[in-house]
Amino acid sequence: MVGYEPDLNPVVDWEKEWKKYMSKDKPTIPKISDATISRPLIRSGFTRDFEATPNIEDECYETSVTPLVQVFSVCISTNFDDGKPCEIYGSIRALEGPVPRFDLYDRDPDDSETVWKDGTLSLIGPVDGAIIPSLSTSLDFCVKERIRGVEVVKGSLSLDPVSEDSYDRLLRGVVQGVHGDVYVYYVIFQFAVYATVQVLVTENENVDKNCKAADIYGSIVTGYENGRKYCSGDEEVKGLETRFFDKPANQPLRVVLGTPMGLSRNVVVVPAYTSLTIDVNLWDSNGKIAGGSLLFPAHLGSDSSQYIRTQNACVEVRVRWCHAYFYLLKGSKEEYWSQDIYVIECEEMQKNPKDKQCSTSSVPRSITSTSSQARYCGRDKVEVFTVFIGGITEKIHALCGTIIVDDGADKFSIYKRDESSCELLPDHGLAGIEVNYRAIDNSEFSITLNLRDPIRNLEVSRGYLGWSVGRTEGNNMVWYEKRVCTVIRGKDGFAAVHYTIFDSAFEAFVEIKLFASGDSDHPIHLYGSLIASYSGCDYSTSYQKKYYRSRLFDRPRDKSLELKTGFKIDLVKSMVKSIVAVPFKHSLIIEADLSTVGIDGVVETISGKTDFEIDFLTRVTRIIQGKHYRIEVFVKFGK
Repeated sequence: MVGYEPDLNPVVDWEKEWKKYMSKDKPTIPKISDATISRPLIRSGFTRDFEATPNIEDECYETSVTPLVQVFSVCISTNFDDGKPCEIYGSIRALEGPVPRFDLYDRDPDDSETVWKDGTLSLIGPVDGAIIPSLSTSLDFCVKERIRGVEVVKGSLSLDPVSEDSYDRLLRGVVQGVHGDVYVYYVIFQFAVYATVQVLVTENENVDKNCKAADIYGSIVTGYENGRKYCSGDEEVKGLETRFFDKPANQPLRVVLGTPMGLSRNVVVVPAYTSLTIDVNLWDSNGKIAGGSLLFPAHLGSDSSQYIRTQNACVEVRVRWCHAYFYLLKGSKEEYWSQDIYVIECEEMQKNPKDKQCSTSSVPRSITSTSSQARYCGRDKVEVFTVFIGGITEKIHALCGTIIVDDGADKFSIYKRDESSCELLPDHGLAGIEVNYRAIDNSEFSITLNLRDPIRNLEVSRGYLGWSVGRTEGNNMVWYEKRVCTVIRGKDGFAAVHYTIFDSAFEAFVEIKLFASGDSDHPIHLYGSLIASYSGCDYSTSYQKKYYRSRLFDRPRDKSLELKTGFKIDLVKSMVKSIVAVPFKHSLIIEADLSTVGIDGVVETISGKTDFEIDFLTRVTRIIQGKHYRIEVFVKFGK
């Protein structure tokens, strides 16, 4: 059972629709006033609990997210033919490599549960851990049957996303055994947070005040407001349910009034751009005490409570939102950051973060060759790698508006398109951000987004994210050198900004030139990509490759760049990004995957990668050679 992201219309010609749209009278995109752009830099997406304050004025929130796995259910199908139910026990553990971290199922033989063929196991957790694709790479199964005394299933299921298509869709994994199989239904959400749920039952005025406890049965089930986004059909939406409480009338749970109920699970993964639904249907001996569906929009920095009141009782449902980092065990936290951290501080800086003077023994050879030790360490910089554009219920195909950076010293745009220059988004969904002015300083900055789909008049993203060193309460160094993603929502969509705040980095000014092996008057078409990344950093997953590398040049074949050939062609004006922040102690890597097409239709590939160590003395040149064409990359470093 595999899902997909439903398209508005799979056969629609969006370029034709855009031209049709441009020929009509149309409303202008609302402008953002200077007051809106220049917000006071007092908010921080990196407070002690990694929480962000909601923007009440615009009803848009910034939410820091990470890829997370939600396991919804595990079904077991046995091959016993006697028609009798099974008494199942055993374990399902989330593993980080070979190390078990926490349980999703854990029953001893004397606590086995009755499960019929093709039934569902009663999962628990995660209580003290988070299933992060880069950490918890697999689930380990050891499921046994008590009456028959056999092992039903023993094996593991990898949770690594094998491709980009593995994200944001309902997946079914299978683990086969001697006496049956288990089927795991799960989703790897790209931009998600954790919601912790508590349910309390209290007495109403009409209830006997001497009543201190009640025997409660029924169900509490969570889902998503736009669950069909992750499924291939309506029948699969139920596969996105997480059962927190499920008790029949003959097996009620004793609940002390006014205290949290004992839930089998109380943590659920929620995409940052949608809402969590919680369906509550509870009874006690006096009748139904709660029935209804509650909606909780996802955003950090809030503890939300909603109530369901009946004649018999009052049920309070509490939801607390949190970044996954705070669900990791201590050892897991260190490993989580080791996936992302750029090890750039020299020993003196690690001992005293305020002292940014480093000895020459701890800096790269290319930097020690400079004459001034003041150049050994860079400045605080921010690198915005990518901005992903997504829709809440449908895919966004066209984009216009602005993304404006204010770092205190200056305001400048990294994305600016009006309706007449509306961008038709490529399949990868990344907006064509441009950084050709200068790198962003990080002592204080904000990034304000006002983005729309003008063809269908959809508000994609309207809000801002902010960072201020002075507002991090002494913990700002914890959030340096991390791969961060922040989601800013709109009414109809969202933008996911991927960036890193470097404590010490340099500006790399990049120029690209295309050289031919001989003179020619015939035009050619150039398409493909030039990608910037860093040495010593992990790009093992498709998520890391897509979102945490900078695109300097990016054109699909149907939007190839037409060039009048000659011996030398300067591509600087065709680059979407020519300035990259490079962390101290790392090299800049430029990777080319380009193709040229001549008038004869022959395609020639220019591919390869080259690296640039930080060097202030010279303008470094590297060559990536093709058969008849070559790319020359020029890099000059500065502060």
